[in-house]
Amino acid sequence: MFRTTHRSLAAAAGGLALLAMLAACSTPSSGRGADGDPQLATLETGAPSSTESADPLFTEYGEPVRLRLDMTDEEELAAWQPRDRCVADRTSPPQSGQLSGGGSSGAAVGDPEKAAEAEATCVRLAPLPPWELDVKNPDAQQFAQRIVDCLREHGVREVEIGEGDAFGRIGIELGGESNDSTSISLGMQHGETCEAAASEGGTP
Repeated sequence: MFRTTHRSLAAAAGGLALLAMLAACSTPSSGRGADGDPQLATLETGAPSSTESADPLFTEYGEPVRLRLDMTDEEELAAWQPRDRCVADRTSPPQSGQLSGGGSSGAAVGDPEKAAEAEATCVRLAPLPPWELDVKNPDAQQFAQRIVDCLREHGVREVEIGEGDAFGRIGIELGGESNDSTSISLGMQHGETCEAAASEGGTP
């Protein structure tokens, strides 16, 4: 949509004079380059500076990474370290030789309110869930259903798709309301196999 601005004739004349001065300053006196061709006047500007400041948590602990279904335990633990260190820094008791306000060095660890604040602050450092099970992935429910179907073919009776957790990952719940131990055991036994099969689009 166009927007019209009304100005006085004096202001308009001043603007035209300013434009004429800028054009005169930006054009070479000869008006031609070394090869005799006319040169075009250009006004070069630097790249705009970003107005967004870096997240201080990312600066201190590093940015989160996305988990993969084929990650080793060591790789997954490493991915969680920034978030875990952030929480620990905000809930650990004072160092030796320092006194806490309440007189108890372990007060911070047992303070549910302080722990909740640390979790809320540090959650954005947590690794992103595997894309296959990310609640933001429109195909994640279908992927999770393939895992469930696979587990049922391996004898897991009590298994269902869970809600997304606090970190945005869709879970597979084993055991049901009865906490069926056989379903839990078989589910843990065949979980990785069924994840791999679901990635290939089927069930073994």
